[in-house]
Formats: sequence, structure tokens, C-alpha cells
Amino acid sequence: MNIQEYEQKFAGTLPDSDHKLKAEKALDLALDIRKFEIELYWKRATYFWTFIGAALAGYALVFKTSTGDNSWLLLIFSCLGFLFSVAWYLVNRGSKFWQNNWERHVDLLEDLVVGPLYKTIAHRVGSNNPLTSPGQYSVSKINQILSVFISLFWMLLIFKSLLPISTLLNPDYFKIGVLVLTMAAIWCLFGLGKSDNKKTDSKLVPRESSVVS
Repeated sequence: MNIQEYEQKFAGTLPDSDHKLKAEKALDLALDIRKFEIELYWKRATYFWTFIGAALAGYALVFKTSTGDNSWLLLIFSCLGFLFSVAWYLVNRGSKFWQNNWERHVDLLEDLVVGPLYKTIAHRVGSNNPLTSPGQYSVSKINQILSVFISLFWMLLIFKSLLPISTLLNPDYFKIGVLVLTMAAIWCLFGLGKSDNKKTDSKLVPRESSVVS
């Protein structure tokens, strides 16, 4: 779809709406959904931070208080923290994808309604203090980088939980099972977690209702 075909989709007015332009209504919806996606973004971040923090607290508690062989329990907490961190990274990318989607719609539609307001950035002039001046940083990109770093941190804790590693020791099948299960979950996140946004097939099934006397 080129820009002419896109604009043609929103040409004309809406019926029964005092001749309101389709592009104007579409712009309002795009702005509202974008705002809703941003709200969901931070709610999702809070959700994952809760689980990651709980996994880290559990790991620290076991590491500090346990007196026996606690490597299997440390491995469980490490794998859970790693799994939630990777999931948080992918959810960050997914949230950014849909936020960008609605921002691009705003970019295209605002020219038809109000002009390039959203695309025009007004910079402050005269502030050179690196500590207090505003910076053009992406909050979502910083969160993605942070989630990758935390995932690598959990990988180090997983490796530490597996020590000592030697061919002379008997294999710990419980630890092997935990690792295999974690890797399978990670594969599912990357391989099966993508959304299908190219084509959607729907099937309509009527639902019947009857009254029994």
C-alpha cells in the first residue's frame, strides 16, 4: 500500500456524525490506542519486575541461609529469573512494535487533519548542562537494554549454580532436567511467541439459545 492508497482508505466523511472526516476519527483513535499501549507497557514492566525481584530475593535468601547442598535450589531460582528476564525483553520489543505501529498511523493521519504537529520536535535552545538538560533518550530502548543485561546476569548465576562441573562426577539428572525445561521454554518464547499480523482467518459460529419450561 502506497501513501495515496493509504489516504484513500480514510477519505470522505463518516455517516451520522455531522460530516466528521474519517481521517479525523482515525487520528483520534490512533492517539487513544497509542496512549493505551504506553499505559500497558508500564503495567507489563511492573508485572515482570515483581517476578524477577522475587526470584532474586529467593536466590539471595537461599545463598545466605542454606547450610547444605543448595545448588539445585539456586539453579531453580536462577532459571526462573532468566526465563522471566527473557520474557520481559520480548514483551518490551512487542510493546514497542505496537506502539510504533500507532505512532506511524499518527504520523500519516495528522497531515490530513491538523498538520505535522506530532512529527515536529521543538528543541530547547541554550541549555548545555549535561546533568540537567533534557536528553533525547528512548525509554523503551533503555528498558530493552536493561532486560538483556539482567538476562545475562541470570545466565552467570545459572552457571555458578552448576559448579562444580567435571566428567568425574555423576550427572545430576535433576539439574539437567531443569536446564532442558528452561531452554525449551526459551525456545517457545522466541519461536512461538510472535504475533500473526499479516493475515487473520476468522470463522463465525452461531450460538443458539433456548428456554426450557
